[in-house]
Amino acid sequence: MSGPTTADDATLSAECTVGQQHGYGNVHDMCRQTKDIPLPYGRGLLLQRRCTCICHRYRKADAS
Repeated sequence: MSGPTTADDATLSAECTVGQQHGYGNVHDMCRQTKDIPLPYGRGLLLQRRCTCICHRYRKADAS
């Protein structure tokens, strides 16, 4: 079973991207990229963008 997807696949984490493939559904559960990580002293630049897969909206309480 494949994991949830969004229309904007460009912002999916590696785990969520692989988890969409047949037989790799368990990899989708390994995604922990639920928050933007700013670059130190980057003035708004991001070191890592959060994954926008629809499954993460259910994890918002856990990420805060």
